[in-house]
Amino acid sequence: MSYTIRIQLQNINDSLSVGDSVYYSSYSNIGGFDVTAPGFSEIVSIGTVSLINKQLNFIHVEGELNVEPPSTTDYLFFTKNNSVNLSNVKGYYAEVKMVNDNFEDESELFQITLDADLSSK
Repeated sequence: MSYTIRIQLQNINDSLSVGDSVYYSSYSNIGGFDVTAPGFSEIVSIGTVSLINKQLNFIHVEGELNVEPPSTTDYLFFTKNNSVNLSNVKGYYAEVKMVNDNFEDESELFQITLDADLSSK
């Protein structure tokens, strides 16, 4: 069974989009260092973003019922779908500048490879 949870945030990262996976991890501050809280060292997958409301600073996340929702002190983060967001360089124009800043030793370049996709067709 699945559920939808509403998560209120202070601000929403501009990179967050519908379909991103949301996770959380508990931590505590000990001696000025953020450390994982005992017993909560694992990263918990909440689900995927189904709605983003930037005016009211909340998101809806859809996931499975067997997940404990995050608390207000948990570290919340997200990842993008790799099958959608991994790709080659896109565009019509690219410029590459290579510099050898080691003035004492000579360097030799053996191979350069470039893979690019047109950004709109």
